[in-house]
Amino acid sequence: MSNIKAQAHPVAPSELQQLRDRLGKEFRAKASLISAARRPLPDQTGNGTYLDDKPIHPDVMDKVNEGLRDLSHLGIKDVETLLKVVELGKSGEPWQDKEYLMEHLIQTASILPDDSTLQRKVTDGFLTQLYNDLQHPPISYLGRDYQYRTPDGSFNSLVNPNVGKSGTPYARTTAPKAMQPGALPDPGIIFDSIMARKDSNREDHPNEISSVLFYLASIIIHDLFKTNHIDPQISETSSYLDLAPLYGSNLEEQMKMRTGYSGKIRPDSFSETRLLSFPPGVGTLLIMFNRFHQNVAEQLAAINEKGQFTRPEGEPPKIDYNTKEWWKLPALTQTSTAEERNAAAWRKYDEDLFQVSRLCTSGLYVQIVLQDYVRTILNLNKTDRNWVLNPRSEIKGVPLAAGNQVSAEFNLVYRWHSAISAKDEKWTENLIKHQFIDEIPDGDLTKLSYPIFMRGAMKMEQVYKSQLPNEREFAGLERQSDGTFKDDDLVKIIAESVEDCANSFGANRVPVCMRVIEQLGIEQSRAWSLASLNEFRKYFNLAPHKSFTDINSDPEVAAQLSRLYDHPDQVELYPGLVAEEPKKPLVPGAGLTPSYTVSRAVLSDAVALVRGDRFYTIDFHPKKLTNWGYSAVAFENSVDNGCIAYKLFLNAFPQHFRPNSIYAHYPMTIPSEMESVMKTLGRHAQYSYDKPGRLPETHVAFSGAAVKALASNTESFRVTWGGSMEYLISPSQKDFMATNVKGASIHSQVLKTITADPKWDPTVRKYFEDKTATMIAKKAYKLANLTQVDIIRDVGNLVPVHYVSELFSLPLKTSADAAKVFTEHELYLALLSIYTSFLKDTDSIDSFPMRQVSYNAVQTLGRLVQANVDDVQAPGLLRSIMTAAFADADSPIKEYGDSFIACLLNSGLDAKHVVWGHVLSTASGVTATLGSLFATCLDYFLAGDKKTLAAVQELANQDDDRSFEKLQRFVLEAARLSCQITVYRSVNTATTFPNAGPKGQTLELQAGDHVLLNLRSACRDEAFFPKPEVFDPTRPFEAYMHLGMGPHENLGFGTTKTALTAMLKVVLRLKGLKAATGPQGVLHKVEKKLPGGVEGEKYSGFLTENWDGVWPVPQSKSILSESPG
Repeated sequence: MSNIKAQAHPVAPSELQQLRDRLGKEFRAKASLISAARRPLPDQTGNGTYLDDKPIHPDVMDKVNEGLRDLSHLGIKDVETLLKVVELGKSGEPWQDKEYLMEHLIQTASILPDDSTLQRKVTDGFLTQLYNDLQHPPISYLGRDYQYRTPDGSFNSLVNPNVGKSGTPYARTTAPKAMQPGALPDPGIIFDSIMARKDSNREDHPNEISSVLFYLASIIIHDLFKTNHIDPQISETSSYLDLAPLYGSNLEEQMKMRTGYSGKIRPDSFSETRLLSFPPGVGTLLIMFNRFHQNVAEQLAAINEKGQFTRPEGEPPKIDYNTKEWWKLPALTQTSTAEERNAAAWRKYDEDLFQVSRLCTSGLYVQIVLQDYVRTILNLNKTDRNWVLNPRSEIKGVPLAAGNQVSAEFNLVYRWHSAISAKDEKWTENLIKHQFIDEIPDGDLTKLSYPIFMRGAMKMEQVYKSQLPNEREFAGLERQSDGTFKDDDLVKIIAESVEDCANSFGANRVPVCMRVIEQLGIEQSRAWSLASLNEFRKYFNLAPHKSFTDINSDPEVAAQLSRLYDHPDQVELYPGLVAEEPKKPLVPGAGLTPSYTVSRAVLSDAVALVRGDRFYTIDFHPKKLTNWGYSAVAFENSVDNGCIAYKLFLNAFPQHFRPNSIYAHYPMTIPSEMESVMKTLGRHAQYSYDKPGRLPETHVAFSGAAVKALASNTESFRVTWGGSMEYLISPSQKDFMATNVKGASIHSQVLKTITADPKWDPTVRKYFEDKTATMIAKKAYKLANLTQVDIIRDVGNLVPVHYVSELFSLPLKTSADAAKVFTEHELYLALLSIYTSFLKDTDSIDSFPMRQVSYNAVQTLGRLVQANVDDVQAPGLLRSIMTAAFADADSPIKEYGDSFIACLLNSGLDAKHVVWGHVLSTASGVTATLGSLFATCLDYFLAGDKKTLAAVQELANQDDDRSFEKLQRFVLEAARLSCQITVYRSVNTATTFPNAGPKGQTLELQAGDHVLLNLRSACRDEAFFPKPEVFDPTRPFEAYMHLGMGPHENLGFGTTKTALTAMLKVVLRLKGLKAATGPQGVLHKVEKKLPGGVEGEKYSGFLTENWDGVWPVPQSKSILSESPG
C-alpha cells in the first residue's frame, strides 16, 4: 500500500512542531543578518544590486532527499539524479508512473525555496516534458477532409499543405556556388565518350539483380518526377510515394482510372502513359498492384469492419462517363429527393472503399520498397538477418510526417540506364526504331535529334491522353470480355523479367538507343543550373574527388573526363553520376553497386520519402487501413526475413505461382542466384525453383451424388497433399505419399474395427461431455451479473485438441502436467496448419507464412508422435523413457489410439506414413472439423428460431439415451443448414458427373485436375434432402454421412455425431444461455469466391478474433449464461 494519503486541506502542524518552527525562524533570521553583514560588495551587476541567488539551507535539502528515498530502487538518491531521470523522460524513456515519479517531482519542486536555481531546474524540466508531450502544431487531424490521400498530394503535411503537391516547383538540394565554364561540352559528345555502352561492358550485374528491381525503380521515378514540358521547373506529380503511376497525379487523371462503383478501378490498367514506352515488365508490375487494389476493395466490403463500408440499399445508379466531371453530385439539402440521397450514399460507399483500398495498396507498395527493394540494394536479401533501414522509427527530435519536396538533383540520381539488360536494350531499340521509322529509315539511332524525339513523344502522349486507361494498348495483348488480360500472358512477361539479369553499373554502359534521352537529361540539368558532382558530394559530407582517377580509376574513362572538363570540380552532376566508378559488392552492405555518390544519395532520399509522408508514418495504422487491410500489407520477420513481394505476386496470379515460388518471394534477384543463396543459408527446401506456369485446374462439385462419389472413391480421387504439406513433412518424407491410395483404404478398415467396439461410443460421449463442462468452468469469467466465455476460442476449438492429445499421446501442456511441450492454443495452431495444408484454397498467400511460422512446431510435434509410434511398433527402454515424458496416463481413449496405430502398422504401412498420413492428419482433421461444426451449429441454434432452441435445450437437460439420440438429429440438421466445410480431392481418373457442375452443368474432370467438394451445396441438394431449406430433424442418419469429413474420414461419421452432440449438450443446458451482446456474440463470416470465378452456392470463411484475417474454421464467439454450468 502507498503511504500517500489524499488531503482535502493542509494538515495542521503539532504544537511541538509549531514551537520548533518559531525557534528555527528566529535563529534563521539572526543567521541571515550575520550572513548579510559578511557578504562582499556586489560587483556582478551594473546597478550595484545583489543577484538573487539564495543558498538552500541544509535542512531543506535533507527534507528533499528524505522524500526521494522512496525512489532509491530506481537509482534516484538526490535531486541531481532526479533531474537526470527527468532528462531521460524528455528523451523518450518511459516514466515509471506507478512509482509516483511525477508526484515526487512535484513534492521536490514545492519543498525547494521559491525561485531558487534548483527549483527552477526541476520546474523547467517538468514543464518542458509536459509541453513536449503534445505536438505543436498537430500533425494528424480527424475528419474526412484529412482522412485520405488527395489526388495531387496536397495536405499530406498538415503544417505545410502545399509541400509536395503536384504542379509545384522542384526543390534544390545543393547550391551551385562554384563557377562553371561558359562553354560546356556538347551533350552528344559527352554521351559518346563516357556513357555509351561498349561491347566489353555488356556484363551481368555482379549481384545478379534482376530487371524487376529496375522496373520497380522506374515506377518510383515516375511516381516522383514528371517535368512539365512548358515550364521545366514544375513537377506535375506529387513528391510522395503515393503510387501515382497507377492512380494518377491529379483529380482528373484519378477519375479516369476509377469506375465509380464499389471502390474499383479500371481493370488491368494504369494511369501513367510514359510507362507504356517502357519494357512490358514495368506495366505488368502496375497491373499487379491494380489487381491487389481490386481484391482489397472486395475484402473490405465483405468484412465491413465497424460498418465502415455498409452497402446502400438497392442498386447503384448508372454512371454516364461522358458527362463532364461525372463524379460531382449536387450537395444534399433538406429538399433533396430520395433518388439524390441514394446517389450520394452510393458515391460515399465507392469513395470510402476506393480511398482505403488505395491506402492499403500504396501501403503494400512502400513495404515492398523498404523490405524487398532496399534490402536488395543493401544485399540483405542474401543474409538470414532481419535488420532493415526503417525510416518510420520513432526517434526523439527527428520529425515525422513533415512533408517532402523532391529536388531536381534527385531527378538525375535515379536515372539508372546503365543497368538496362541486353534483352530490354533490344526491346527499347526496336520500339524507337518503329516509332521513328520515317525520321531514321536506316535505323541509325545516333541520327535521332531531340527536337524530333520530343515531337514524336508528345504526339504519342496526346494519343494516350485521349484514351481511357483501359483503352490503351499494352504489350500487344488483347483484353478479355471482362477487361482483363490473360493471366498466362502477364505471367510470361513477369517470369521472364525475374529471370532477366540486369547489366552492371559504371561508365560506358548506357545503351546507345538511349542517346537522345541522355542528351535531354544533360541539357535539362544545365537548364536547372544544378551544382557540380563535387558540390553534390560535399552536401552529403562525402570527400570531393581530387582527380579524374578519383572519379573513375579506369585510365580511359579518366582521360575522357579530363578532356571534357578541365578540373574535377567542373564535372557536371549528371555525367559525373553516370561515369563515376561503381561500388564493389559487399554482403551485406552493397547490393545495387551503383556509383559511390548515387549509393549514398539514394538511401537519404528513401528515408526522407517515407519518414516525411504522413500516410506512411503517423497515419499508417489499423484505424486507417482497417485491421484486415493493415494485416494484408504487414510483413513478418519470420517469413523471408521481412520481404513481402510474394503478397503482390500470389494475389495477382494465384493459378500460376506456387505459394513457395522463389520467383514470387525474391523477384529482384534472378532465380538461379537465389537458389544458390538458399543452399548457403540452409533454406533451400523452403522454396520451389520451377518456372511459374498454370497450375492444375480446380473444378467445383455441387451435387450430393458427386460429392459422395468423390469422397468415397479414394482410388480415383485422392486426398490433396499440397505443397504446404510436402514442406511441413520435409523432403525426406515425401515418398510415403505414393502409398496414399492404399493408406486411405486401410484407414477406413481400421476405423471400422476400432469403432465397432460397443464401448467406443459411450467412451467418446462421456469424454466430450466431461471435457466440455471442465473447459467452460475453467475458461468462463464473471462479467457484471452474468458469466461470459468465448465458447469457440476457449472451448469448442480446444476440447478436440485435448481429445486427440489423449488419443495419440500428443505433448499437451496443462496445469496438471506442465512438463509437456505445447499449450492448448499452440497445439491448436500447429494442428490447424497441418489441416490447411490439405486445403487448396488456403495454399495461397496466407499458407506460406503459416507454414513458415509453424514449421518448427510441426516438426517437433511430428518427431514426438514418431517416438510414440515407434514405441507402439517396438517397445524398448529408451523409447519408453522418452515417450513417458510426454504421454498421458493410460486411459480408455489412449488405449484406442494405441490400437489404431498398431493396426495401421500391422497392415504394412511405413511408420512415417502412419505419423503424417494418419495420426497427424486425423488429429488435425478432427480438431478443425469438429471445432467448425460445433461453432456453426451453436450459432445456428442461438441465432435461429426460438422454438428450435427451446426444443434442443429441453433435450439437452435430459440424460437418457433416447433424448440424446433425438438431440443428435437436431444437431445434424443444424450442421447441415449451417455447413461451411469444403474438401479437396485430386483427380486420378478422368470422370464425368452429370448435373454436378455450376447451374446443373455436367462436371468433366481430367486426370491431374483438382476438385472442390462443396459440402454446403451438397447439404442443400433436393435429391438428398427433400425440401432442403426446411429444418427437419426426422431425416435418416445416413443422409448426413458427409458431415465431419476432412482430409479423409477422420474418425468417422458415428464418432463425429456423438462427440459433436455431447459438446453441444453441455452448452445448451447452461441456464440463461444467449449470445453475448454486440459484435462479440456474433460469428463473423466472409463469403468466399469459388475457384475460377465459378458461380453457384458459395461457402464462407471466418474472421479471426482481431478481424485481421480470414480462416477456414471459426475463431471466436462469446456467450452469456447465468452460471458456468
